[in-house]
Amino acid sequence: MPRPSRRARLACAIGVVAASPFAGCSEVETESSTGYEPSALEPVKGSPDLQRVSFTAEGARRIGLRTASVRRSAGHRVVPYAALLYDPEGNTYVYTSPRPLVYLRAEVRVARVDGDRVLLSEGPRVGTEIVTVGAAEVYGTEREVPSH
Repeated sequence: MPRPSRRARLACAIGVVAASPFAGCSEVETESSTGYEPSALEPVKGSPDLQRVSFTAEGARRIGLRTASVRRSAGHRVVPYAALLYDPEGNTYVYTSPRPLVYLRAEVRVARVDGDRVLLSEGPRVGTEIVTVGAAEVYGTEREVPSH
């Protein structure tokens, strides 16, 4: 059997390298047996209705997650209106971010809505990071609402 030419061997080697995954690529996310998993849920001890939601950096980027700090104004804690969520029973929540890419639902009491700001009578402390863009997606993830 004739030996393959150097050009043929080089073409074969390039094909093998091109077909292999690039382990060093920072954009590659891990996959589970069911496919790409942009988020994970973890039950919160002592709160049967509450789950901690974690996103991969890519998952958070894809849904455009943004956070900001709770501020104080006129004796109230203030959050952007976009951060406020209502559940089917009319309870109000925001998602806090105790550490990067981790989100936890926190019940709040609304004193009043003033344009695009919500003044809270109860809620997270001033300075707490909360989700300002993507809160509905975090809620859907926590409640395991299918996205399709």
